Amino acid sequence: MNPISYTPDLITMVVGVILSLLFNYFPVLNTWYAALKSEVKSAIMIGLLAATSVSIYLLSLYGVIEVSGPITWTLVLRTFVLALVANQSTYVVAPQTNAVREAKQ
Repeated sequence: MNPISYTPDLITMVVGVILSLLFNYFPVLNTWYAALKSEVKSAIMIGLLAATSVSIYLLSLYGVIEVSGPITWTLVLRTFVLALVANQSTYVVAPQTNAVREAKQ
């Protein structure tokens, strides 16, 4: 049996999905977030995903997360894009709750 390899890519994608689900389904947070303007919601999510990518970079740099290649800033960019893709994919396919629909109106 092969264990799961917790690479920076996998970790950032999982965090991207979790952030999307939190802002979609966590009570109070979901209605607060849904009521915000689109630009503000985008800025919050991009900021959180950027912070995640930088955190993953630092964890890789200090050896907490093992990486097979060199640790460069391309790691930050790659993990940011992967987190963004996972986050937005989850947002698109996850059904909205009634509370979120009402908060958007």
